[in-house]
Amino acid sequence: MGAKNWWKAIGVAIVMLMGLAPVVAQQPELAALLEVMEGVVEVNRVNTEQWIAVRVEAIVGVGDRIRTDTTGEARVTFFADGIETDIRPNTEMRIEQFRGNEQTFELQVEVILGQTLQRIERALDASSSYSVTTPAMSLAARGTQFAIRVEESGRSAMLVSEGNVEAANPEEVEAVAPGFGIRAESAGELSDVVRAATFEALDASLDGCSAVLTTIDDVSLNVRQAPSIDAALVGYIAAADIDILIGVTEAGKWYRIEFQGGFGWVQSTTAVIDENCAGLRLFPDDVAPEDASLFETSNGTSPQESATSGG
Repeated sequence: MGAKNWWKAIGVAIVMLMGLAPVVAQQPELAALLEVMEGVVEVNRVNTEQWIAVRVEAIVGVGDRIRTDTTGEARVTFFADGIETDIRPNTEMRIEQFRGNEQTFELQVEVILGQTLQRIERALDASSSYSVTTPAMSLAARGTQFAIRVEESGRSAMLVSEGNVEAANPEEVEAVAPGFGIRAESAGELSDVVRAATFEALDASLDGCSAVLTTIDDVSLNVRQAPSIDAALVGYIAAADIDILIGVTEAGKWYRIEFQGGFGWVQSTTAVIDENCAGLRLFPDDVAPEDASLFETSNGTSPQESATSGG
C-alpha cells in the first residue's frame, strides 16, 4: 500500500474514533504511520499483551507501544509535513497522547528505553504541544530537532541540534539550546546543561575522563578554588591520586577535579588523557570560583582553613 493510501486509511481511522466518541468529548484521537526502516520492529496494541511484528508499515495510535531489536529501526510519522520520530535499535516507545488536528494538536510520547530522534520541521500553533517523557525527565519542544537516550537504569539524556527544548522534573526546569545537552538519573536532579553534539561527549563532559598526572619528585599539586594562581588555595593532592579529570579551561592549563566533597582546580602540563575520551568539558579561563561550602576534611575544618593553618 502506498503512502497516500496509508494517509487515507489514517483518515478513516480518525473518523471511526470520532464516531465512537461522545459529541461533547474533547478533540478526537489521531493515528500515526509506523514505517519499518530495517530489521525487526514490533507493535504492542493498547489493551493487548502480545507483540506483533510489522513487516513494512502499520497504523499506530494512543496507547500503542513500538519496539525494535538490535537490528531494527523505524520511523513514526505523526503529520506528513515533518513531525516524526526515528526509533533506533534496542528501543521501546509508547504513544501517550495524540489528539486534535493538523493545525492544533496535543502529542506526547514516552521513551521507555533506547534512543530516538524527534523532528518538528514546522512551527507549532500556539495552542499545540509536543512533549516527550522519560523515566528521569520530561521534555517540551517547539519547532526543533533533538535526540533522546534512555538507559536500563532509567538514566535519561537529551541533545538538541535545532530549536530549543525545555527539560524538567518535579523540582527543576532547564532550557537547552542547540548544540547543548542535559542528563538526569531516574528520580535524580537535572545535570548542568553542557555543550555536546553526541551522547559520548555529553557523558564525558558530565562524568569526566580517565587521565594520568605526574610531578617531579612526587611533589603534591596545589588545589585552588578557581583556575588561577591568585585563587584561594583549598588544599593539596598527590598527582597519583588524580585519575579522573572533570573539565579543562579553554587555555588548557587548568583541570577541574573532584576534591573533598566538591570541586577544585589543579595546574598541570603533564596530564595524559585517555585516548577514548570524547572530550572534556570546557570552562572559561575566568570561570567563577567553586562553592567552598562543599569542601570537607576529616577533622571537620574546611580544606581552606587547613591549608591556611598549615594542616
